[in-house]
Amino acid sequence: MLVKEVLGECLVKMGRENFLTGTEYTDEQQALADRLLAAMNIAYREAVTEYIPLYAEEKVTVADGTVDVGGLGKRILYPVSLTADGVRYRVWVRPEGLSADYCGRATLRYAYLPDEAALTDEIADMRLTPSALSDGTLAEYYLQDKVFDLAEAYSESFRDALSAVRYKGRAMRLGASGRRRS
Repeated sequence: MLVKEVLGECLVKMGRENFLTGTEYTDEQQALADRLLAAMNIAYREAVTEYIPLYAEEKVTVADGTVDVGGLGKRILYPVSLTADGVRYRVWVRPEGLSADYCGRATLRYAYLPDEAALTDEIADMRLTPSALSDGTLAEYYLQDKVFDLAEAYSESFRDALSAVRYKGRAMRLGASGRRRS
C-alpha cells in the first residue's frame, strides 16, 4: 500500500479533500501532510512492535558467547532464534547486547523496527489494510490535538483490526465460563 493512500484515507475520514492526489501543496496542506505522516509512522511502529512483528534473518558471528549484531541490516527489537547447521541454540538479551550458548557462524532470526516512511514510500506489509492504518494514524493525530473522544474511537478500531490480524488462522482456547474449580 502506498503511504499516500493511507494519508488520503485519513483526509477523507477527517472530512477534508484528498489533496495528496496532486503534486503541489500549499504550506497548510504540507504541514497537515507532515503531521499525518508522523502520526502514521508512530501507528505503524506500534503495530509492528506490539501486534504483528516484522522478522528478518541474517548470518552473524558469535564469539565468546556474544552475538555480533553491529552489522545487521535492520534495527533489532528482540531475537527470535539462533540456528547453526540445523541446530537451534539459546540466545538472550543482555544490557550490552545479545549472548548465546554457541560460538561460530549462525543464522539469527529477529524482530526489527522499520525505518520511518516518507510520503512517496510504499509499505509492503500486506497484513495491514490502508483503512486499519489510517485509523491508527488518526488515533495518534487526534491524541496529539487532545481530541480524546475521536482518538479513543480510532484507537479502538485500530486495535480491533490489529488483533484480528494477529490471531487470524490461529485456534484460540477459551476457558469454561461459569464453572469454578475446587
